Amino acid sequence: MKVKYVRWSTLQQKPSRQLLDANSFDKVLAEQASGTVPFAERSKGKELLALITNRKVTELYVEELSRLGRNTRDILHTLDICEDNGVCVHVQNMGICSLVNGKPNTTFKMFSHLMSVIAEQEKENILERTTFGRIAARNRAVVFGRKVGTHENKAEFLKKDKSKAILKYLDGIHSIREVAKLTDTSAATVQKVKKIAAELQLL
Repeated sequence: MKVKYVRWSTLQQKPSRQLLDANSFDKVLAEQASGTVPFAERSKGKELLALITNRKVTELYVEELSRLGRNTRDILHTLDICEDNGVCVHVQNMGICSLVNGKPNTTFKMFSHLMSVIAEQEKENILERTTFGRIAARNRAVVFGRKVGTHENKAEFLKKDKSKAILKYLDGIHSIREVAKLTDTSAATVQKVKKIAAELQLL
C-alpha cells in the first residue's frame, strides 16, 4: 500500500499544500500535532506504525522530513522501523527515497541524518524567535495566555498530546529531568503534569 503522512503543527496552519496530490495514494493519514510529540504518541503516527509493522505499507511519502518530527533520535527511529519492514520512504521536497531497487540508499541515510538535525535545530530557532517575540511584546504591554478570570480544566490539560507523552514516563522509574528530556519539555511542565495527575488520582 502506498501511504502519505501529513502533519501540521497549529490550528492556524493549513495542510492544503501537503494534500494537493492526495488522490495519488491508497491512504492518506493527516493530523494536527506538534513535531515535538514522539511519532508513536501521535494518533495517526501510531496508526501508520501499526500498518508498517503489519507489512501493509510498501511506500511512505512525506512532503518533507520534518513532518515525521523535530527530534533527531525520534525521526531516525521511525525511519529504522520503515527500513526493517521494507518500506521505501519518499521525501518529496527533496526528490529522494530510502530504497533503490529494494536496497538501502546510502545517500538517503546521510541526507536523513543531516535533515533530521536541521529539523531539530529549526525547532530551537522557532522557540528562540517565539521567546524574543514575547519579550518584545511584553515591552509593548501585550498580555499573553488565557483571559483574566479564566482557567484551564485539569482533565483537559492532561488530554493534551504533550501531557499524555509525559504521563507515559511518570512510572516511578524515570526522574523528572529524564522525563523532560524524553518528551522535549521543561522540568516545570513535567512537575505540573505530575501534580495534576496525582490530584486526579491517576498516579
